[in-house]
Order: sequence, then structure tokens, then C-alpha cells
Amino acid sequence: MKSERTDLLALALASLLIRGGEFISLIGAENGPATGRSALNQMALTIEHGQLSQNSVPPLQRVPRYARMVLFSDFFAPLDEIKAALEPYANGGVRGHLIQILDPAEETLPFKGRVRFVGMENEGDVLFGRVEGVRESYSQTLENHHEGLDALVRSAGWTLTTHRTDRSPETVLMSLYLLLSQSMGL
Repeated sequence: MKSERTDLLALALASLLIRGGEFISLIGAENGPATGRSALNQMALTIEHGQLSQNSVPPLQRVPRYARMVLFSDFFAPLDEIKAALEPYANGGVRGHLIQILDPAEETLPFKGRVRFVGMENEGDVLFGRVEGVRESYSQTLENHHEGLDALVRSAGWTLTTHRTDRSPETVLMSLYLLLSQSMGL
């Protein structure tokens, strides 16, 4: 569900930006910034064929100075990894916006009893005999991670928005478009 929401938001934002005359590109894609319907179609094909990294942090890639980046992820990677991935961009004059996509269950941990969590990025599996016993510490860890991510992003002069998949994508899309409009003069 998170990956589908990410794809939807990325394509919808790209479409809005192209309508505003902006150039778009995907980090990790072979083709560079482009505009127009063909650029949007190429972006959709790249996403559809799963040709991008599924990691929580973006790969390092050369981007034009003063470009604007929008990164979609759950950003559950360790904060030092996220900082190391963002610093080269921020230090190079790139301004950015992080959209943290979360499933409601990741925030509330509504499970009971014995639960196995399977890592999606080769971080391994974790088995809890009584998952409700870790709910409070999990919530605190999640809150600490979010606060650390927010501080990291603010120190780079970037923004962070959290979006849950049980909420309307239009709301986060419009707030993101407004953020970009302010910084790009759209």
C-alpha cells in the first residue's frame, strides 16, 4: 500500500509540475531532467517496471545546483544513514522536501499476541511473543525517530511532511505543491 501511494503521489506531483513548465527526473533513473508528456510517460514506465531503488535513502546522483528534490519513503533507515544521503544534496544548494509515507499500523501497532515482522530491506525478521508488550516502547522509539528526522531535515533547510495511507492523497499533494510553488515561483 505504501509503495502504491508513493507512486501515485510522485506521478501526480510530476504531472502538476510539468503543467507548470518544470523539468522532472527520478533519482536513480538513467534519463536526466525533462518536461512534457513524454517525460511523465517515461517516469511512469520506470516506476511500473520497478527500475528504482527501494531503499529508505536516495542514492547519490548529480543534480543541477538549486534543484528541488521531493523524496518519498518511510524513512525508517537509521538517522545517520539518512543524514549522509541528504547532506551532499543540501550542501550542493539543493532544497528538498521529504514525504514520510506511513501505514496506520506502523503508527499504532494494533496487533496482539505472537507476531513476526518481516523486513523489506534485508534487515531481517523479528518475532514477538506478545507484541502488545512492546507497544509503548515502540511508540516512543517511533516518536524519537520522527523528531530526529524532523531536526535533521530542518537543519538542512528542508521540510518534512508525514502522510498516512488511510488519509486522502490530495491533501498531502496540494500542501507539497504549495511548498514547491513558494520556493520555485510557480
